[in-house]
Amino acid sequence: MTAPKPPTTTTTAVSAPGKVLLAGGYLVLDRAHTGLVFGLSARIHVIVQDSHTDAAEGEGREAKKAVMVVKSPQFVDAEWRYETSVLEGGRGMEVRQLE
Repeated sequence: MTAPKPPTTTTTAVSAPGKVLLAGGYLVLDRAHTGLVFGLSARIHVIVQDSHTDAAEGEGREAKKAVMVVKSPQFVDAEWRYETSVLEGGRGMEVRQLE
């Protein structure tokens, strides 16, 4: 019997001036196609990694939620957590900051 392989982590690093598209399509021209964009007054450097959560956990509406963790090296131990979910019928995204 072979031991199961550990999950692989996909890491993507990007740098962008002024605006960052976190989720959705690049050409969001129709309300049927949504995206989550952050606008900034400075350049941003981002590293995105897959999380290792159990895909089977949560059913129905809960299964569409994800937690986004933002860490900044500019601040000591800075971390912000946001829960993101797709609105019913794909009408958009909801982002809520967690305590």
